[in-house]
Amino acid sequence: MTLEPAQRRSVPVPETMSKSGLWVFESLHDEAFSMTETEHRFPKLLYIRQGSGEVAANWAAAVAGPAGGAEASDCVAGDCILVPAGMRHRIIDAPRHPISLYGLAIDPQKIAPCAEIDTMIPIGKLPRQRMSLLNIERRFRRLLYLVSQPSAASTLSAIAAAIEIFAQLALASGGQLASENAQSRDLGDTRPLDAIDEYLLWLDLNFFEPLTVDAAARACNMSRRKFTNDFRDRTGKTWLAYLNERRIDHAKTLLRNTQSKVTSIAFQSGFDELSTFYRTFQRLMGMRPLDYRENSD
Repeated sequence: MTLEPAQRRSVPVPETMSKSGLWVFESLHDEAFSMTETEHRFPKLLYIRQGSGEVAANWAAAVAGPAGGAEASDCVAGDCILVPAGMRHRIIDAPRHPISLYGLAIDPQKIAPCAEIDTMIPIGKLPRQRMSLLNIERRFRRLLYLVSQPSAASTLSAIAAAIEIFAQLALASGGQLASENAQSRDLGDTRPLDAIDEYLLWLDLNFFEPLTVDAAARACNMSRRKFTNDFRDRTGKTWLAYLNERRIDHAKTLLRNTQSKVTSIAFQSGFDELSTFYRTFQRLMGMRPLDYRENSD
């Protein structure tokens, strides 16, 4: 796949879907940039790196049906917007603040599991906190590199990386918040999730990764003290206690439902050291992992 050169442009990057089913691009607008309405037969993810403006489309109609009115989605650096398949849209740069962006699309006719992307992920502007936790800009940069390489291995890696982006967004959008406080929200409560809510949602899907409280605070754009205080207020637990409980809950599920070795279960649950896993399990459950397995039979 050949990438458009990263140079300032006054018109959009032309659609160039690759034979492998990926379209990954970078677009740096100049102050004369102008875009007419366009649409694609596949959903398109846009990440705004610099500048500001609008992604104008009939967003309300897509969400609420034909009665909805035309709207524009304001966007600034750090925003990520999902444009669904078939939606007519255009980008309008703010005066003197031309946009630079990354774009990603997957052809569902060539990568079948992605056929329902825009039914699994909310269309329009996605939560900034979620994008921060996903490290979306770093992922885009890696994708741009991979699709520029001629090897079959790079192409395979690019497809996997693109699918992973959409999969993480779909999991987060369809998952349930892990915090008891968040789970107790009224069904009619439509307030947007705050930074801690978003982090809990992400943590419930990524508890097995190498994690630190400092990285969590940075992802939430908070000082360590504010993050730890807000986290305790929301969950009633310290960050480490909450994380360990989530990991041990997963380990218990594996002990009950599989015959995997304890070493494997410890690592699958996010523990780098087997001794740490044993100590944490004993403290929280009052017994050793194998004893728990025997008592669960």
